[in-house]
Amino acid sequence: MTLLVCVVAALSRSPVGRLVLVLKEAVDVAGVKPTTGKSDPYCEVSMGTTLHKTKVIPNTLNPKWNSSMQFPIKSVEDDVLCFTVFDQDRFSPNDFLGRTELRVKDILRETREKRGPVMKYARLQEVNTGDIVVKLDLQLYNSSQHPVPSIRLPR
Repeated sequence: MTLLVCVVAALSRSPVGRLVLVLKEAVDVAGVKPTTGKSDPYCEVSMGTTLHKTKVIPNTLNPKWNSSMQFPIKSVEDDVLCFTVFDQDRFSPNDFLGRTELRVKDILRETREKRGPVMKYARLQEVNTGDIVVKLDLQLYNSSQHPVPSIRLPR
């Protein structure tokens, strides 16, 4: 099977569920404005071909977004939720403030253990400071057409 056929097959798969999340806030993101030591942060959240962006919160290191988003789940084993935080600039490229990833299979394990939505704190990578706070609710469809692989839970 060629790479193109594999990509098309993956993109055309029907969802096996959805991930509903609320990106609550970021804490202690890097300050990049030389005059104030603050940032104008926003976050891009993506999974597969779906992308959502929060609003920009001006002049802060602790933005509170409370932004709700939904993502279709194509593969519990392979899907990864990606968060990238930027500082918005008017006249130059936006500054990178960090990124982090959450695997859907890890979210599934945690939501099963808690038996419902979970609050997650995730450290921003590739930077010295910053975390995001996100509430995650993974909802799998119960259908024989969309079997969900079983995941072993630790005892």
